[in-house]
Amino acid sequence: MSVCLVALLENGSDTNMYVCICNALSDKTMKDAAVGATSAREVFRRCGAQPQCGKCLPEVSELIAESRRDEKTELAVAAE
Repeated sequence: MSVCLVALLENGSDTNMYVCICNALSDKTMKDAAVGATSAREVFRRCGAQPQCGKCLPEVSELIAESRRDEKTELAVAAE
C-alpha cells in the first residue's frame, strides 16, 4: 500500500485521495466498499465500476485485508 494511503487511513483524514484514477474512486469510497468484500472485483462492483488499468489492485487488496483485520479485532474485543 502506498505510504500516502497508509498515512491517510491511519490518521483518519477527511481528505480524500484517489485510489483508482481510471474510475475516480477515492480511498473512503473504496474502504467502505471493501468491508466484507472477498475480492477486488467485488469492491469495484459495489462502487459500480470495473478495474481498468489495474494499477490500483494492490491497494484495493490491501483495503480488503485491512477491513478483515479490523473485523477480527472488533470481534476479539467484543468477546472479552
